[in-house]
Amino acid sequence: MISTNFDKAALLELADRKHPLSISLFIPTHSRGKEVLEGQDQRLFKNHLQAIRQELARQPLRSNDVDGLMQPLDALLANGQFWRHRTAGLAIFRSPDYYETFDSPLPLDDFYRLGDTFFVRPLLPYIQSAQSYYLLQMGKKGVTLYQADPYSITEVDTGGVMPTDMNEVTQYYEFQEELQGRTKGRGGMTAMYTTDDRDSKEKDHLLADYFRLVDDAIRALIGTQNVPLLLASVAYYQPIYRQVNTYPHLHDGGLTGNFDQVDLRDLHAMANEQLAGYFEQPQQERINQYQQNSGGDLVSRDLRLILEAAVTGRVEVLFIQQDSQAWGQFNEATLTATLHDEARPGDTSLVDQAALLTLRNGGEVYTLDEVDLLTDREPVSVTALLRF
Repeated sequence: MISTNFDKAALLELADRKHPLSISLFIPTHSRGKEVLEGQDQRLFKNHLQAIRQELARQPLRSNDVDGLMQPLDALLANGQFWRHRTAGLAIFRSPDYYETFDSPLPLDDFYRLGDTFFVRPLLPYIQSAQSYYLLQMGKKGVTLYQADPYSITEVDTGGVMPTDMNEVTQYYEFQEELQGRTKGRGGMTAMYTTDDRDSKEKDHLLADYFRLVDDAIRALIGTQNVPLLLASVAYYQPIYRQVNTYPHLHDGGLTGNFDQVDLRDLHAMANEQLAGYFEQPQQERINQYQQNSGGDLVSRDLRLILEAAVTGRVEVLFIQQDSQAWGQFNEATLTATLHDEARPGDTSLVDQAALLTLRNGGEVYTLDEVDLLTDREPVSVTALLRF
């Protein structure tokens, strides 16, 4: 599994797998730096494998069965090439009849769990529709258009629609970052020009002509999509581009600087930070909807009622605290629930069960650090907005 292919169907398929020896392992990882050079991620993974073996040793298992279960994990530990090409997080799921890894573009908490089912809650954020956007990087080498979301970024194949570089308009001029340079006459002779108003206006005019070609290409490539376009360029370019822009969703902010030599991962991270408010819009809209209905019957903080509603498709949105647990048993056929203060043999996580039932029946699930949606109420571990 990779982040771009992980969706609700993949998560539900993973959650449906049941085996008493189901290992779910999560670690933060690194793509570069001393953590990679010093093998920090590998050591962390090795420590988890040792702890898992110790836990398995306390169970009535043959050593051959333990070795067979751990074999792909041991092989992964020994794969030095694998650990040199990581993202921000790694999730691994292993049972006697299943093995899969998931490269997370965002850091994951460091822990493992051995149980009857795989623990999928850390991956819930990836199954909501990701807010997409476009990033237009403009520099001396021309322009590059990227399509991105919070988790991935790819260069758009412009197919000759985008002007290759500024020479298509400014072929007789050589501009530097500052307002000094040389003009090239048609005969090949060069002369220095200074920063007087005439030269600055001429440069602005030529840049504007070039950016009009870029804007035409943007409209042809993006069309009428209702997604932001974020600029990344030196400060001098941005007001000129904005003057000629006709794409209606050009983002008010922009990334300012020379990004020609910036690693794409860093550029992506900066763009995500700039658009943080945009990414939070769907969740915030759901929170607003929840708060508007807080005085009626469409909001519930009762886990038993939420479980019943989730089975019958009545949960529109479920909010759960990231680390919350409620143990017990819920019979989906009879709609009866038994809750326990602590986990007992045969118990399941009722919070996770509510989340999976909500997803299976078309609802949305959001995990929050703290479910504190109403100012006059105490935070809770789970709450829901119902459809009816």
